[in-house]
Amino acid sequence: MIQRIILSVLGVVAGIVVGMVVMMGLHMLSAFVYPVPEGVDFMSQEPENVTRLQEWFGTLPAGAFLLATVCHGLGCMVGALVAMLISGRRSTAPALIVGIFFTACGIINLSSLPHPAWFPFVDLPAYLVFALAAGLVLKRPGSTLSADTPGE
Repeated sequence: MIQRIILSVLGVVAGIVVGMVVMMGLHMLSAFVYPVPEGVDFMSQEPENVTRLQEWFGTLPAGAFLLATVCHGLGCMVGALVAMLISGRRSTAPALIVGIFFTACGIINLSSLPHPAWFPFVDLPAYLVFALAAGLVLKRPGSTLSADTPGE
């Protein structure tokens, strides 16, 4: 029982880390489609930089935000897959915990950067949908977190 809990916690932590790395990598790749203007830094909180970032976000087409949703969803899905594989795939809970974490980060992102009004309705559900899909694909048929299966 303790081993299952430890594996689940490790799976969730590893899933979050790997998912974030994948998501950021995909965002970097998406910069080839929608290049970041000179002098804009996503990590800087300097007022001039924030102003330039907000101005740039205001010029982006809907496709840029849909691409961002794909990056978010795929990063979350990879994280959920990692969590499921490490945890032993007995329950979808590790995948959903990763999805909830990514959703919370998405809410923080929405409150700190300007987005179109429709974006939260598309982006936020994507995290849980992608995480649940990963969990359901990898969950062992007929298994539950509390059930012991022979040979384990």
